[in-house]
This record gives sequence, C-alpha cells and structure tokens, in this order.
Amino acid sequence: MNPRLPAFASGLLTSAFVLMLSMSLPLGAEELQTQENNVNVTPESMAFVAQNSNESIENRVQALNFISQHPNQNSLVAAARGLKDENAMIREAAIGAVAPYPLAHRYRMVSPLLAAEESSVRSAAIIHLLKDFEQLQMGQQANVRAQADELITQLIDDQSYTQQLLLADIYRWTFRYQSAQAIYENLLTYDQKSVALFLSFSHNYYAQGKNQETLDILEKGIQFDNEDATLHYAKALALVRLQQKEVAAESMKIATELAPDNAYYWYLNGVLQEPLEIEQSIKSFEKAYLISGSPENLYAMCDIYIRNAHQNTEQCITALAEIAPQEVVDGLRQQQGQ
Repeated sequence: MNPRLPAFASGLLTSAFVLMLSMSLPLGAEELQTQENNVNVTPESMAFVAQNSNESIENRVQALNFISQHPNQNSLVAAARGLKDENAMIREAAIGAVAPYPLAHRYRMVSPLLAAEESSVRSAAIIHLLKDFEQLQMGQQANVRAQADELITQLIDDQSYTQQLLLADIYRWTFRYQSAQAIYENLLTYDQKSVALFLSFSHNYYAQGKNQETLDILEKGIQFDNEDATLHYAKALALVRLQQKEVAAESMKIATELAPDNAYYWYLNGVLQEPLEIEQSIKSFEKAYLISGSPENLYAMCDIYIRNAHQNTEQCITALAEIAPQEVVDGLRQQQGQ
C-alpha cells in the first residue's frame, strides 16, 4: 500500500546501492542497556546472543526478535543459523528475523521448514511465505498454497476470533477475496475486535482496487482506536490513491505524532509535505535520518537539501560520500549543478 512517490524516492527505495548498504552497515539506532546485565544492546551483540547455545532459549528468542528490526550481515547470519536450530522456538523466532531480507533469499531459507515435524514451525513458515504469496514464482505459489489449504482445513471450524482472522488473511493472501470478505464482515460483529481486523479488511479491498471502500473501513478502524498510528498511516496511503493528497498529509502527520520513533513515517511525511510546506518537509526528512541513521534516509535528506538550496547541502553530500558509491554522489552533484 505504498503511495505514488516522486521519482527520486521510488528510485531510492529500489536502488542496488541502498540494498547493499542496508545489508552491510549497522543502523544508527541508539544503544540501549539491559537492566539485567548492563550489556549494550546493539544489532551486533544481539546477533551474537542469538547464536550462543550457552544462552537461554528465552534470551535467544528475544535476540532474534530484536535483530528482525535491525537488518545487517551479522543479523542475517544469526537468523539463517537459527532456522536450522534444533529448538522449535528458536526456529520460529528465526523465521521472523529473516523478514527484512529479499524474498528470493527468504524463500530458500524458510521453505524447508514447511516440512518441519512441529506443527507450530510449519504454520509459522507457511504464514511467513503467504504474506508475499503474490510475489512468489508459480511453482513456489503452488507449493505454498497446498500447505495453506491444509492449514485452512484446521482453521475453518474454529470460530475463535484469532483463528478466524488468520483464516480470512490466508484467503486474502491467496487471492480468495470474497471468502476473506465474508469472514472480515462477520468478525466486525464480534465483541472482541482489534486494529488488525480493520487493517486486514482494508488490504482486502485495496487488493481489489476498491480505494473508497479501503478508506471507509480504515475510518471505521480509527473510530475503533484513534490512537493507532498504523491506521492513520494506512489512511494516508488510501487518500493518496484517491488523489486527496492534502488530507493525506494531515493523516500522515498524525501517524508521526502517534509513532514519533518511526523513521518511515517521517520519511513519508516529508514526501507528502513537500508540495505543501517545504520547511515541514525538510524537517521530516531530517527526523527520519536522525532516527534511523540509514543510508537511504541520508540520501533523501541530501536530495531535498539540493532541490531547495539548503545551507547544509554540502555537509550532507560529504557525509553520504563516505558510505555511498561514487556514481551515487556524482548523480547528486550533477543535480546540484542544474
């Protein structure tokens, strides 16, 4: 559910250099300290904990959960080893830890667990791959769908909210939108509801190109919980598709206020604010980089600086030149000279 971004942004997110850098450089998040042992919590230290057989299973699972939010080469190695661990809990956590990496690699690493002895591991592997079902190759889709159909037979008679929501999501992931919609609509009548229901229902409409219905169900979700940043973020994207970009910018701003540590929200806020309020846009790109320290957000910040003759342009390009390929820097220099 990505908005239509300016050319520089869409090119940035797909460029090879960004993938290379994000896989090899540590992110710029603040280092924390555990209250228990006063050890610095960094992606590198947690990657070590995840692989350390002398650590408790609980600690290793927590470490894998942590590195799922901090992709780099060490995290990838730890996750890959976790997928082969003899403990089922470690393997399940490792499935989540590989989420940030390219699908082709993830399929190769996770698909062997579709045949795991433990049903919990099999289910985790199926659900992980189903979320990217549309992007799988035909043979891979056939394999995953066969596994999904087995899971459906286990879920179909379970009327609990959680399992019915999972069932609807499986239908949605495998393009059975009408079956999914019937369950989502029924779940709206349950006393027990969650933000996930409204988000999943909106995805189901979006997949069918029903943008107004997508917005309508997100509005209902916000009525259910107006403090959830994800709903406001999703609403902003829906509004962009409906060409209501000024209103979308308002929703995106709310999302950043509710989730001030989400760098991606600040990045999108910068994109949406640019044609409306350039100073707010620049501050948003700066905030995104301040939070993440990521190369792609540094590039975005340099780009907005150049296009607005900002006083910090040279400083930004100099910082980028330390980590980016020369052709990337040269491209910005050419833009600077125009």
